Amino acid sequence: MTEYELLDLVASSADLMGVQFSIFMTVTSAYLVVAYVAGDKLTRGQVLLLSALFLFGAGAEVWGMQRSLINVAELLELKAAHSPLTPYERGITEHGSMWLLVMSTGIVAALYFMWDVRRRAS
Repeated sequence: MTEYELLDLVASSADLMGVQFSIFMTVTSAYLVVAYVAGDKLTRGQVLLLSALFLFGAGAEVWGMQRSLINVAELLELKAAHSPLTPYERGITEHGSMWLLVMSTGIVAALYFMWDVRRRAS
């Protein structure tokens, strides 16, 4: 595979990570809005169902982001055989674990927010 093809795949994967983060933010924002607007009015079963769907949707994006980061790291290893990595290329994977931490913390924070809204209503 040529250096250009590797860089094209890296760029496509970086774009995909941006899309994955956008979807994560959409799912998390929707869950937070529901928690704020109707969290105290929902039954326990409704909250469990909503939270399970949220965990599935947001968790799938975290998992997808992790898989994309692994893919980019593998592609960059191949690219490094052609020429040295630029600071931008090194930064893609170096900052990846930070994004995974932010997203995972966001999931926990959103679940806590729902719990807090419901606890205050009781």
